Amino acid sequence: MKTIIKTTVISILVLSFFPLFLYAGNSLQDKIKTAVNSPSPKADVLIENLITSYIKLAREESLADNKEILLSEILKSNLSDKKALTYEIEALYAKRLLKLEKARHYIIKALDEITQENPKFIRLLRTLAFIDTDLENYMRAMESYLIIQKHLQKPKDINKLVLNYTHIADLYIKSNLFEEAINALDMAYSLAVQQEKKYIPNLLYENKAIAYFHLKNLDSLQHYAAKIAGIRSSDPMVDHRLKYMTLLLKNDKEAINEIKTLADSPGDTDKLHSYLHLAETYLVFNQTAKAKEIIFKLLCSTDLKNLGYMRSRLFSLMGDAYLKEKQFDLSAQYYKKGTDQSSLNTLKTMKTGSILNLLKYDEIKKKYIVAQENLEVRQNYLFLFAAVAGMIILTFIFLYRSLKIKKKYDQLMFNKLSSEISFINSHEIRRYLSNILGIIMVIKVSEDRNETYFEFEDALFDSAEKLDISIKSIAAKLNEKAESCT
Repeated sequence: MKTIIKTTVISILVLSFFPLFLYAGNSLQDKIKTAVNSPSPKADVLIENLITSYIKLAREESLADNKEILLSEILKSNLSDKKALTYEIEALYAKRLLKLEKARHYIIKALDEITQENPKFIRLLRTLAFIDTDLENYMRAMESYLIIQKHLQKPKDINKLVLNYTHIADLYIKSNLFEEAINALDMAYSLAVQQEKKYIPNLLYENKAIAYFHLKNLDSLQHYAAKIAGIRSSDPMVDHRLKYMTLLLKNDKEAINEIKTLADSPGDTDKLHSYLHLAETYLVFNQTAKAKEIIFKLLCSTDLKNLGYMRSRLFSLMGDAYLKEKQFDLSAQYYKKGTDQSSLNTLKTMKTGSILNLLKYDEIKKKYIVAQENLEVRQNYLFLFAAVAGMIILTFIFLYRSLKIKKKYDQLMFNKLSSEISFINSHEIRRYLSNILGIIMVIKVSEDRNETYFEFEDALFDSAEKLDISIKSIAAKLNEKAESCT
């Protein structure tokens, strides 16, 4: 009896767990087939998760096969956005291999396939910003983040706005604007705490810790690293990154092993900077041969040839390595290359402007839009005022004509008053009103309304004020005469 019961229990357990084993054993091909044949919202989530697992986080040796399986099944499907999805996969695959220009090419093609109302738009634009950041196209990356921010402010999606600010902070960090990064993260935090259920993403704490690492502030770095460590769902890659940064500030050689663990992992989404930090750390602990090996590998990569700031740092590190080896001629050569590259970077920044200039421009643009709205309101009031003044003038003219029975003296005085009013109306009111209408027309047809508005702002308000004075003068004359006749 006991044997039968035992057998029955085992059978039930096996049958219960069989579907889980079957699901776990499913191949990528089975999973993508299930995903593309699912209903619309569910299909999007499943496909995004598969792209993350099998392209973003997969080991490099399996990337090519994973990509081909995903592309094959998606292209055979009836998905409406399948072209955009295939371009996205190609872009993420190229990004993993540090083929950044190719990645940018594909993500732009993906964006061309969808509208801004498509839920995938923000995801693709965010990927473009990540790629542009790696390519040191910081201005273009910031433009993408500002577009995302404007899209998210319409439905007031606080969680996504918080994440967008953390991504902007990452861009600041890679641009060496560490104080600005901390300000952006403070803004993200203030948005997060406004919610009933406070959602503070790990990425916010991670970026704060990284910013303080670059500022050599060990206490603040450890403070935010401890916050992440206290969260059960913390990413092991983040733990390794913050641990090696902490060890480096403590001048602990164990930092090398932590960076290597991170750089060798497929889950490291920032391999380029991980390798750079590994080379720097080797130099700190006088392992110049290993440092030079990494630096040479990065310098010889054709896909990284246009990264001006990265190359200037690599040249400088190579100079440091040869200096430690007392090869002064080679050291001087690489220092010169680093200086030349830095000069080119400065010229590029002068031509294209900085992120801070872009933000200032965006702020001015917002003020211009507000000014335009205020101007329209003022114009409406001005036209209303002119109409009322016209009605008043017409009313008094009709009154004048209806008072013919009065004395001849009054008739002459009213005739004189009418002449004065006509003169003011013809030579002053119409002139100022024509000026105002002319300026408005110039602003409307100009290519740059912002610049044209500011050029004519003083003239516009001067004409409006003089028109107001003229109308008041008419009213004053009429009132004066009316009072004298009562």
